[in-house]
Amino acid sequence: MKGLELSRAYFEEYGRELVERFDPEGTTISAGLSGYGSECMGYDDEASRDHDFEPRFYLWIDDEADRAIGFKLMRAYNALPREFMGFGRSKHSVYGAGRGGVVTVREFFETFTGLDRPPERGAEWLRIPEYALAAAVNGEIFVDNCREFARCREILANGMPRDVRRKKLAARLAMMAQSGQYNYPRILKRGDLGAAALAAAEYAAKGLETLFILNARYAPYYKWIFRAARELKILGGVADDFEYILNAPQGDEKVKRIEYTAAEIIKELKRQDYSRSEDEYLEAHAVCVQDAIRDRDLIGLHLMEG
Repeated sequence: MKGLELSRAYFEEYGRELVERFDPEGTTISAGLSGYGSECMGYDDEASRDHDFEPRFYLWIDDEADRAIGFKLMRAYNALPREFMGFGRSKHSVYGAGRGGVVTVREFFETFTGLDRPPERGAEWLRIPEYALAAAVNGEIFVDNCREFARCREILANGMPRDVRRKKLAARLAMMAQSGQYNYPRILKRGDLGAAALAAAEYAAKGLETLFILNARYAPYYKWIFRAARELKILGGVADDFEYILNAPQGDEKVKRIEYTAAEIIKELKRQDYSRSEDEYLEAHAVCVQDAIRDRDLIGLHLMEG
């Protein structure tokens, strides 16, 4: 059984009645499971059950509801059965314990964005790690009654403003050009295999992140990025090439695979009208992408910043 399945079963058995009791009008409480953890991504397995795998769900409320019913709701949640379907539940003694229970919308999303409100300016979006944004909008919502929760989640789920996406894309393309197309073959000629491995790893990591940007998706935490990349509709198959670049012995075949992946990304950049350059070097396309930025907070940033 997956963590999300366990969470939903536990909610249907005990949580739905709790929501209906404290929110009879259906306007106050949202419930579900979202956040950090493989079970929230749907990527949990037997090995990941050694931590945080338990029957749990979140109850999200706004600040006004927190003042009115927050403490009573928390006590009611903590009083739910501690054993369910053979799994035990940890104790929750405070709000926002990070493993389910009652939490305010503001506190929950601040965990991921560092802000007590949704990001507004481009510079605010740029500072938030994409793995944190991915965690903020993953999982499953069982009941969506809290208007503030729905609003904040929708803003984050709809994605970064286009200029922020451009800045992140330009930075990754520039780093791919430097680490893979330029530095890797030069380092290889010197016979410095350790440095070559680092250059290849940098190229692959930024390449995978680029795939998510081209799909208008948030790249998850690195340990799930290959699995998630293979699920992408656009260039998902290129994830296998990046894995080869990471794992294959250092040599000329890896140089060829670097150029192949760069060419595939360039084709997609042109298809999405991010770049019209005919150059085979990714940095030229990074410059094209950055030149289209109009956000004043982002225009003056270094090409590789983002």
